[in-house]
Amino acid sequence: MSSYKVFKHPEKGFEAVKSGFAWLAPFNPIWPLFRGLWALFITYIFFILILASIDAQVYGLVDFIDITNANNLQWILLIIQIVIFASPGFKGNEWTATNLQKKGYIFDCSIEAKNKNEALLLAANSVT
Repeated sequence: MSSYKVFKHPEKGFEAVKSGFAWLAPFNPIWPLFRGLWALFITYIFFILILASIDAQVYGLVDFIDITNANNLQWILLIIQIVIFASPGFKGNEWTATNLQKKGYIFDCSIEAKNKNEALLLAANSVT
């Protein structure tokens, strides 16, 4: 069972956001689009393009890090890339909840459920 934060909108009803790590976010650069996080998507793509251009300058034609012969700059760049690519996983669900609140949703409750649909069903049934 997972924990879900349930938000209620006066006209649109309920939305549920899973608490914890967003597993698809670090592996799918278009993940923010599915959550309506347009600004995050544009920022994320911008960072990917900047990191790719830095990679081309640092690694040259090889275009990847040689772990055994890497210098300090290459290690620092690798750590920065890992942090940037992993951050949507750690913060993604929180960003989604904040986006819902900006759209007029109000936090209603936290619910333990097997999936998002069950969380929404439990929230709707607790109101009636």
